[in-house]
Amino acid sequence: MAKKSTEDLATFLKRQKSDVLVGVLLEFAGQYEGVNDRLERLQLADRPDKLAADFRKTLSAWRRSKKFYSYRESCAFGQELERWLTQVAGELRPKDPAAALALFESFIESDSSWFERADDSDGCIGDAMRCACAHWLEAARRCESPPDEWPPRIVALYRADEYGGRETLLRHADLLLGVDGLRLLVAEFEKEMDQALSSAVGVIKGRAGLPSGVYRLSGALSLLSEALHDPDVLVRSVCSYSPQPNGLQKESFVVAYLKENRAEDAMRWLADSWEPQFEGRRQSLLSDALARLGRGQEGAQLRQQLFEKSLSVYDYQRWIELLPEAAHPEAHERARQLALVHSDPNVAAQLLLAIDEARDAETILIGSAALVDGRRYDELPKMAEALLAKRCFRGASVMYRALLNSILERANSVAYGHAARYWWKLKEIDVACETLAPLVSHAEYESAVRAKNPRKVGFWAQVNAKGARLANAMDPTDTDDEN
Repeated sequence: MAKKSTEDLATFLKRQKSDVLVGVLLEFAGQYEGVNDRLERLQLADRPDKLAADFRKTLSAWRRSKKFYSYRESCAFGQELERWLTQVAGELRPKDPAAALALFESFIESDSSWFERADDSDGCIGDAMRCACAHWLEAARRCESPPDEWPPRIVALYRADEYGGRETLLRHADLLLGVDGLRLLVAEFEKEMDQALSSAVGVIKGRAGLPSGVYRLSGALSLLSEALHDPDVLVRSVCSYSPQPNGLQKESFVVAYLKENRAEDAMRWLADSWEPQFEGRRQSLLSDALARLGRGQEGAQLRQQLFEKSLSVYDYQRWIELLPEAAHPEAHERARQLALVHSDPNVAAQLLLAIDEARDAETILIGSAALVDGRRYDELPKMAEALLAKRCFRGASVMYRALLNSILERANSVAYGHAARYWWKLKEIDVACETLAPLVSHAEYESAVRAKNPRKVGFWAQVNAKGARLANAMDPTDTDDEN
């Protein structure tokens, strides 16, 4: 086998003769439409007007199209839109920022063509719109236009947004506007907010019945607050219609202040209890604020309380973040003891694995096998693999059995492929493990599954197919590729 060169591709290409590279490019241009299109645009590099016309032709064709993109197709469509935006930014904007700006603006104003013709459940079309707005701001920054031209144009584009895809115009308005320009936008939206609230005769602030425009204006001010790095704008906006903010609103204030390293201001909203459903979040944020104010010990005490309520790995890690290194062993042992008596084996085992106590995790799982929730398929496979890595075969068996049982009990045919994989994992464990006691043997477990699920033909077909693939993989004389 030839030894792989340590030379990177760019260096290699620079060493090649031009006629060799020309030949390769012509070959690719004949094979790949995208390469041919790129070379044709390269020929227009010194004619930005022609290049802009070529880009506009593609945009117009998209807008005229009636094709609808299904859920499975929409992501590829969104990526195609983003590639076009990137090409305009990379090829046209350096030559003619104004022409690029006009294209980006046309793209933004055509948002109905993108959103109405695609199932954007994955958000790929929204990503393309955010990309277009960022490119618009960057192109505008490069244009030689009076600074006072941009605020009204940004506002006009944002106000025409009917799909919620143009928030980047305000969230990242600092790419184009300085502090004074951003403050002008804030003043304009705050003036409109005052007018909207004044017109709401007889409406109690903070209650249902406020004009919908109030929330849209509040959203705009929230975005400008991010652009200005000034949480006070957000607080004024929300308090203008909700003078007694709820826990969710207070949380947004605190998060914004902490993001800007203004912990003292955050503390004003953390002093009193929030509604019960937000109280845990308040205490978590309070611990953050205390730590930033140099009151780490108080913050650690709060985080310990939160951890002992949840026993989550996340809360444990946040607790020990604020502890001195010397206190870690004691915290580790406290976490271990709490896990050993916890009622939920999933939670207990996950924590014990995180603190490298795999044998304890296995003991918990064996003793509470019937309580392991196999529907937690986002956690259990990773935990099972972690147990296998520590040669805790019985604990891993409990996990895989719970996953397999759950899929079959729910007759979740979509997941039969996963169930078949768990079936064969259990067989592998049985071979590797001397005994599964006190769990029932693998043979007994397998017999019970077969007896209980004889009619789940889809599952058994997957099991047999998986077994055949494994057999082929183990046969050194088998040269067939897996289809």
